[in-house]
Amino acid sequence: MPTNVLTRIALVPLALLLASPAPALAAGFEYGPYRIEVQANTDALMSTTDYEITVANEELTLTRLLAPFEGSLSNSFVTDLDRDGAFEVVVTFSHDEGQQTGIHLYRWKDYLLEPVVVAGLDDVQSAGYRGGDEFAVIDGVLVRVFQVYEQNGEAWQATAAQRRLRYALQESRWIADP
Repeated sequence: MPTNVLTRIALVPLALLLASPAPALAAGFEYGPYRIEVQANTDALMSTTDYEITVANEELTLTRLLAPFEGSLSNSFVTDLDRDGAFEVVVTFSHDEGQQTGIHLYRWKDYLLEPVVVAGLDDVQSAGYRGGDEFAVIDGVLVRVFQVYEQNGEAWQATAAQRRLRYALQESRWIADP
């Protein structure tokens, strides 16, 4: 099975990952014979609301994907979420002043990055949601953690609770992580 950088990160407790400073807009990963890079596209003349993913081997660039996003890039991961031997690329970003988090997922298949629709939160999971999500990959599983809020009149107040979910790729849904 190919090694990847995230396997080593998975040994770090989630609390330390969440306390880390915001990641840079560019990230590089090794997965087997592949070098995967995720970075904001700075080639645009009027806007930098795209990011670019490139996959290369020792000899050449195999694919380049340009995708739009809203807000600020927050993180990216490369790992085998479905344990089929091929990697997935996860890109997260926040917008609406942190009130919303976007997530894009791509599957490496036939030398191309194939987009995969990521399910949204269900009604129970989204109760008290106000953004501010943090993502990590732990033991090959995509984990999402966010503060739970409570509405008091017009204002939202943070509670002592956090919601921790993991993404089940084959089932295309978020599941409560005990």
